[in-house]
Amino acid sequence: MAREGLVLVLPAVLLGGCATVEHSALPLPATALQARQAQTRTLEGVGSEVVLKAALNALQDEGFVIRQVNSELGLVSAVKEWRSRKQPGLSRTVKWLAALPTYGASLLVPTEKTEFTSVEANVNVMAEAEQTRVRISLVSKVTDGQGRICSVTPVEDPLVYQGLLARLDQAVYLQNEGF
Repeated sequence: MAREGLVLVLPAVLLGGCATVEHSALPLPATALQARQAQTRTLEGVGSEVVLKAALNALQDEGFVIRQVNSELGLVSAVKEWRSRKQPGLSRTVKWLAALPTYGASLLVPTEKTEFTSVEANVNVMAEAEQTRVRISLVSKVTDGQGRICSVTPVEDPLVYQGLLARLDQAVYLQNEGF
């Protein structure tokens, strides 16, 4: 009986070891070249001044506030900020459980933490012969209520950059049409 079970289990174990894993199941970190390719767009036959103005308009359309512009170097710096709240989790439950013994005083203690999130955008516009190259890089920053930095992370999602670069294409078109 044990031999029959072994005969059935052994092939299953051996064949299970041959199973392949999909590439999407193993996320690999993006290289600098891959990140640069996702962040960059080359526009044919469009001047750098038009692209720089279109980049300003595209960022403003997305809710960014322009901080600095250096048209000589083709650089734009912008930021988008909002207030977010971090959910308290266990402390909220403890606060409600302590309400009866403390005659409701525990309900007066704040449990939510206010955080501020910002996304900083840097745009680099480079003129090259008959084309203009644009690179947009984004960094997300979270600060607490006192202004202390909690985290700073680069935005690496290629879909975010695709959306921004598509908005830039639209802004270039509108700029060329005089809107």
